[in-house]
Amino acid sequence: MIGPDRLGLRSRNALLVAGAVWLGAIAGRWWAWWGVLVVTAIGASLARVIRQHPTPIVAVLVLVGGVAGQLSVLREQAILEFVSPAGRIQEVMRLVTDPRQEDHGWWALAVADPPEAQRPVSIPMLLSFTDPPTAIAGETLFIEGRRTTRSGTARGDPYSGVVTVGVARALPASQAPWWEAGNSIRRRTMERLSERGPSRALLAGFLIGETADVPDADLEAMRRSGISHLVAVSGSNVALFLMLALLAAGPLASGPRRRAVVGLGAIVVLAVATRWEPSVVRASVMAGLVLGGRVGGWALDAASALAVTVVAVVVVSGELATDVGFALSVLATLGVIVGGRIDTVALPRAVAATLGATIGAQLAVAPVLLIVFGSVPLMAPITNFVAAPVVAASTLVGAIGVALGWDFIIDIAAAGASIVLSVARVGAGWPQLGWIGSLVAVAIVGLWAVRGWRPLAVGLGALAVAIALVGTSSRPPMPGAVFLDVGQGDSILMVAEDGSALLVDGGPDPAVLEAKLAGWGIRALDLVVLTHVHADHATGLAAVVGRRPVREMWVPGPPHQTPASRRLVGEAAAAGVPMREPPVGERVVLGDLAIEVLGPLRRYASPNDQSIVLRVTGPTGRTLLLTGDIETFAQADLRGVAADILKVPHQGGATSNLEWLEEVDAGLAIISVGPNDFGHPSDEVIAALEASGAEVRRTDIDGDIVVPLD
Repeated sequence: MIGPDRLGLRSRNALLVAGAVWLGAIAGRWWAWWGVLVVTAIGASLARVIRQHPTPIVAVLVLVGGVAGQLSVLREQAILEFVSPAGRIQEVMRLVTDPRQEDHGWWALAVADPPEAQRPVSIPMLLSFTDPPTAIAGETLFIEGRRTTRSGTARGDPYSGVVTVGVARALPASQAPWWEAGNSIRRRTMERLSERGPSRALLAGFLIGETADVPDADLEAMRRSGISHLVAVSGSNVALFLMLALLAAGPLASGPRRRAVVGLGAIVVLAVATRWEPSVVRASVMAGLVLGGRVGGWALDAASALAVTVVAVVVVSGELATDVGFALSVLATLGVIVGGRIDTVALPRAVAATLGATIGAQLAVAPVLLIVFGSVPLMAPITNFVAAPVVAASTLVGAIGVALGWDFIIDIAAAGASIVLSVARVGAGWPQLGWIGSLVAVAIVGLWAVRGWRPLAVGLGALAVAIALVGTSSRPPMPGAVFLDVGQGDSILMVAEDGSALLVDGGPDPAVLEAKLAGWGIRALDLVVLTHVHADHATGLAAVVGRRPVREMWVPGPPHQTPASRRLVGEAAAAGVPMREPPVGERVVLGDLAIEVLGPLRRYASPNDQSIVLRVTGPTGRTLLLTGDIETFAQADLRGVAADILKVPHQGGATSNLEWLEEVDAGLAIISVGPNDFGHPSDEVIAALEASGAEVRRTDIDGDIVVPLD
């Protein structure tokens, strides 16, 4: 096994230096100056106790990191507190992010250009587009629109105001060569791969780290199976791009130093093409150090290069110190470096190194995964062992296909991506480890490190896997309903006595719904209903279509659509799920549950009023009214409807007719709601329900709410 001397004293010292700076930066961002001082004191005290490093040096390192972290906070605060003048604007602006589509339109961050503008060029604004803009990051637009003073963050990046764009006209502007080259590569890749199915979308993730077109449920499946890092640009992507760049450079790259210079330029181009995601920054800086060493005549081993990378990145961009992506990238790389050096006589060296690197990476990132997601995939070493070679081959073939523009080669690469998706979807259903399970796994690895205790480690590991595979999923009452706690949105699961299952809406997050359905042991669905088109009902259903057998799906009719509903319908069609708009008055029987369609009774101006309204009757006559998000107009058309159990419309918001709520005369009223800034649920709605004699329960307080229907 690897011993304490295998990394070398210089590498260990470099990693300790990086750890001290990184810890200081975290303290600076999370706890301000007093936190930096506390962490500095603790680090200096530990250095004094273990007598490995001089106390003053450790204190200075932590302090340097703390200053970098606190300065990054001050930069963000300066942007958020900057007051942008409100009103009409006509301004030249440069995009600093690619446009992204959300459920309410397209957005991008931009800064004023040229620098003579009244506003400092470093202050970003959020641009809101109705139609998708053709420009991408680094390009310049002439903007006409209206600016507000609202500040906030978009995917973690702060902005000082919002511009609702009326006119956006692309302007010719000179760009640095690396920007033009990087954007050209990105455009070509996306033109060849975007909007052509999940497999090509995932291939774009392999090549440039772009996963916008990959279904959310597939991204969650990759996370749960432990292979999500395969779409984060890493050292292998950098190595592949360098190889292709050197081949393209031909004679210009003859000789070690020329190759290194060409490689440094290629790294900058790759960083632009992949939009400098945290993992890209880590991999690019680390590769740049190695290549720079060849030019300068000095060398760094992998561990030392990683340490210098961490220090450089954290000092320059302190905000990355607390970025989850950066942490996972650094820790995984460290795990690969250490785990790849494991010695064993039981396996061939190549296999042992691959397994060691995989296991090392998973152990290294486990603490972050537990803190952020609450679990780690038990079978991640297996899924990575299977998927990693496929990803490497698919990335190489895909890069060649995109460069040459040959679709048949791209199709071969996409077939590899399809295999990875299959691995992810299968692996997503395998056991996840919490804190206790992870500690048991670490104990097993520790036992394996002692040769005499390896049989015990094998036995303990087999027992742990068997217990995990048995699972702890619950079953809902049959017949019964479970109002799932999916956050700010709706999702109701109903199961008949014969096991037939109905799902009404999916909430806002496929990952949450996936975990809920797995926890309740739901493997297939007989009927899925999308009540209306808003994202807090539609988006989560991506965890269902194409991932679980669905016999039929009901969708709302025209005239309303949203990006979330269009995506869902497209994915359902691609998966071959039968879809239709159910007519009012239709009555279907699912086991011992009778489902009746009550609305919408006409076309409404509001998508909420256009919700499909259902009344479900159990075998003893107990009724459940599922209202979607209907508001006063649709409620006025549904006078005289009564039920024993009411799903309160629109997260209990003040959009309901209080008299109508009372007329339903429900003994139990359930509000599906999560943390929000909308004032949901309304105190008046709750008071009216309680005054009518209903017991009011809320998913944000009670979690999943189980209601028997027998």
